[in-house]
Amino acid sequence: MQKAADNSTRSQVTDALKAAKDLGLTVIRTWAFNDGPNSSFPLQTQPGQLDARVFREGLDYVVSQAAAFGLQLILTLTNYYADYGGMQQYVVWANATGTVQQFYTDSTIQAQYKDYMTAIILRKNTFTGVVYRDDPTILAWDIANEPSNPGDDSGDILQSWLESASSYVKSVDSNHLVYAGLSGLFGISTPDLIQINSNITYNWLPYTSIPYDTACNGNDYARNIATPDIDLASLHLYPPIRPHWTEDLRNQIQAVLGVAEAAGRPLVVDEFNIQRPIRHRNEGLQLIHGMLQNSSSSVAGSCIWMIASPTYPDYDGFQIFPTEASTALPQPRLGRSLQEQAAINAQNSYFRNFDALLSCVQRRNQQQPPEGPWPYLDGWNVTLSIIRSAAAAFNSSSAYNIDVTN
Repeated sequence: MQKAADNSTRSQVTDALKAAKDLGLTVIRTWAFNDGPNSSFPLQTQPGQLDARVFREGLDYVVSQAAAFGLQLILTLTNYYADYGGMQQYVVWANATGTVQQFYTDSTIQAQYKDYMTAIILRKNTFTGVVYRDDPTILAWDIANEPSNPGDDSGDILQSWLESASSYVKSVDSNHLVYAGLSGLFGISTPDLIQINSNITYNWLPYTSIPYDTACNGNDYARNIATPDIDLASLHLYPPIRPHWTEDLRNQIQAVLGVAEAAGRPLVVDEFNIQRPIRHRNEGLQLIHGMLQNSSSSVAGSCIWMIASPTYPDYDGFQIFPTEASTALPQPRLGRSLQEQAAINAQNSYFRNFDALLSCVQRRNQQQPPEGPWPYLDGWNVTLSIIRSAAAAFNSSSAYNIDVTN
């Protein structure tokens, strides 16, 4: 949306959509928010104040172009992280010293967020004339990207918010699927599964030598996906390359599939990738796609992070570019200066309730080993081939079709 609203980068939108279509993909997940004065081309400049030009030239354009390419969209409505504003911007608007927990519990903030969701859902597209609520181009609403509530190992606060937000969206739009983009973090309702939260348990807490205990992130995956108005079980996967990493990855996916089946929810791996070296990336992608395709559980599909125009910078090492020539690819780069990143880290550590998180981790007192960096290698032709093959397999099987009127 942000790239579409900027005339100088609008072509990146059609480049990415064309690349997705050429790869055989059918669904794209993208942001439908951009909040606050610190964002470039913000859609929501203040609570309830939406920029008409950004709405028209940004989000309306993206939805209309997806329709033109025969693609469907998952539209994400806010973000746990500060990128593009998200939850942190709502808390700043309400109280500059608040933490993320305030987003979930403050009645004023929740009224503002519900107003925003309503404005998006009831928007009439200026290019197509179709109200978003009635648009078959939209497959699903993602009510939050990777929501967490650090410091609350009960998981109750986030669970209550998921119930409220998903129920509200269903009350406004009964035509589309609703879910939350979760990282698959198990909580206290499944204590035996907490140890396989392998996509982040290898990390150390910022600014300390104390490792994460992921129960302290406030998630409880089995409860979260069983929320009555949540239609899909989602999973975000970014496995670290470490000893036994493929075994850890296989165990995590199998556990998630089992919990999703028990909840009666089709699984969508709606965000995943593996950083370089690319030979490890390709091994991981083949493992993920193979498990999804061969699963006896209900699988809705997958969305790799992320398909990008060749002119888009590889700011995190996860970009998938529509070219077989690795020499033509943008190289990974530092998105911010070290000073800028340090300031952001300091702000984020407070917003993400670092003190409560640290206290929770110390109380639970789990230990995990650290890991080191890996080198930069290429192998893009194999990566693209894996994605094409997986898309063809998913598209050829009726088992992966979802009733969007559910």
